[in-house]
Amino acid sequence: MVFSLEILRSRIKLDNSWRESRRIPFYSGYNKRRYYKTFYAQVKQTKLHRAVVLMGPRRIGKTVMMYQAIQNLLDEGINPNKILYFSLDTPIFTNVALDELLTYALTLNGTTIEGCYVFFDEIQYLKDWEIHLKSLVDRHRKTKFIASGSAAAALRMKSLESGAGRFTDFFLPPLTFSEYIDLNAFDSLIEKVEVDFYGVKKFYKANNIEELNRHFCDYINFGGFPEIALSKEKIPNPEQVIQKDITDKVIMKDLPGLFGIENTLELQQFFNVLSYRTGEIMSYKNVSTETKTDNKTLKRYIEYLESAFLIKVLHRVDVTAKRFKNITQFKVYLTNPSLFTGLFGSVKPEEERFPHLVETAIFAQYLHRDYNYLRYANWKRNGREGEVDLVQVSPNFQKAQWALEVKWSDSAKANKLKFFMKKNGIEKGILTSKTKFVNGSDLLIVPSSVYAYLVGKNALDKSA
Repeated sequence: MVFSLEILRSRIKLDNSWRESRRIPFYSGYNKRRYYKTFYAQVKQTKLHRAVVLMGPRRIGKTVMMYQAIQNLLDEGINPNKILYFSLDTPIFTNVALDELLTYALTLNGTTIEGCYVFFDEIQYLKDWEIHLKSLVDRHRKTKFIASGSAAAALRMKSLESGAGRFTDFFLPPLTFSEYIDLNAFDSLIEKVEVDFYGVKKFYKANNIEELNRHFCDYINFGGFPEIALSKEKIPNPEQVIQKDITDKVIMKDLPGLFGIENTLELQQFFNVLSYRTGEIMSYKNVSTETKTDNKTLKRYIEYLESAFLIKVLHRVDVTAKRFKNITQFKVYLTNPSLFTGLFGSVKPEEERFPHLVETAIFAQYLHRDYNYLRYANWKRNGREGEVDLVQVSPNFQKAQWALEVKWSDSAKANKLKFFMKKNGIEKGILTSKTKFVNGSDLLIVPSSVYAYLVGKNALDKSA
């Protein structure tokens, strides 16, 4: 469908309503995420002539962060006519070239493109977006372009292929548990303590572990999405919000558009199976049988779901932290435990699936760090078998650097973890619990909620 020029201009004017008021009232009440300061520095950076490509899954704050940046620019005295915003998932803009949109907006504002800040939201809906954006960057050296998109892996791939030297990728992950605590002003529940663990003494302890665990449960069910987690007014039916705005749009709209998928129902059912088994060890054979999907399609669907940042595959090492030549099994984690809520409803701490979601939540905190060397260990050797949930291996994949076993219990045993530690010369391992905190000689036992807070907090402090 081709819309009239009058309709296009009306939509552009609506999207850029700050020309008179210099305010964006709807987004003024949102707290800024810890990533905002670094992102805004990239927006204002002019020494390197590059566009900023803001990547991340749906509903984790990319559009809000763009609007907050626009408000910052207005507050700093930037001419409002020089700030342009386009929401490219709007049907009116379908098949309209970026050049055309810019021309219409500049004409409306009565200005030239030099010195403008141009925001393209959800740019993946424009075919060959990377070619169009690179062309704009090359031709307009005194203009700053900022784009966002929800299919992180696909965007990064195209960014590297066509935007080398022209784009700066900025990845925004789901909300961490530490952000959830800090932004909701629950930080009085946490205090810093010194724990000598591999030379790192910065650690945290709960002042009220029962209350912290209640917030951890809320975070697991709803907290990965800032709009829900940080809303001052309780959102009715948050499960439906997650289902409709996350899984439905990604599975039914984003992925088919990016990869030309025809059988979206099959992909949705495949995603349901992987989501329900988040944190479990799976084999290609069993998943293929359960989902009635052949191996080739199975691997392709996993690639699609990873590209949309809905899941992350974790690969296996043996008891000596060595890789397997034949990959027959793997783990899949939801990148955001709250996705489980959207598909199957919220889960209570005493329910059977909750420990798997605890493990998923802890893994999700590592997505804010370099997770390329994370693995899980699983072995059957000399009559012994076992598993360790998370292992970090060295960059050359020759040595295990630390090992972590995730539990939602205060009576869990660490025999398999200690066996793995002995095999790999690891002096001290980590076992998470429900409420227990013990700094032993060979084992650090820490509540899962505290450990989740620690991992996210340390990652954000390093990136600040």
